[in-house]
Amino acid sequence: MPLEVVIEEIQKKGGEQVQQIINEAKAEAEEIIAEAKAEAEEIINKAREDAEKEAERYRRQEISSVNLEMKRLLLNKRKEVLEEVFKLVEDRIKKMDPEEKKRLLSKLIDSCELEEAVVYSNKDDENAVREVISGKKGYRYGGNIDCLGGVILESTDGEVRINLTFDDLLAQVYENKMSEVSKILFGE
Repeated sequence: MPLEVVIEEIQKKGGEQVQQIINEAKAEAEEIIAEAKAEAEEIINKAREDAEKEAERYRRQEISSVNLEMKRLLLNKRKEVLEEVFKLVEDRIKKMDPEEKKRLLSKLIDSCELEEAVVYSNKDDENAVREVISGKKGYRYGGNIDCLGGVILESTDGEVRINLTFDDLLAQVYENKMSEVSKILFGE
């Protein structure tokens, strides 16, 4: 009988140790599973964060690209409008009243401080220019040039040449005043 008690005692202690091992294994397994879940959650959160950052970067890049394209289109339209204004001014010059044009040509010629000059103009303004310089001693008509209007005055020795053609004056005004015209037209 005592042997049976010892066997029983061994079995009982063995069973307790097996149960303890099983419980420890379960606890360790639960801990490993919890760590794996936490790690998986961390990986998922990191991937989500990276994806959101990438999406935001892509969105900003697209917005920037669209804004740049809009600015390009707007600048092209503004350039077209400014060129149209330039063309309208050219058309108004071409249709200028002959008396007003003669008065303007006289002012241009008088603005030069050359004592003697050869004066050139376009074919349409030739008679008006000849009439204006007929009373100016030392001035003579030099011939026709291709321009909207206005005159070119040249010293008789050819050293000084003053371009007062409407084309040149308009180009200078356009270049120098483009920002002001742009402000008026576009409110900037």
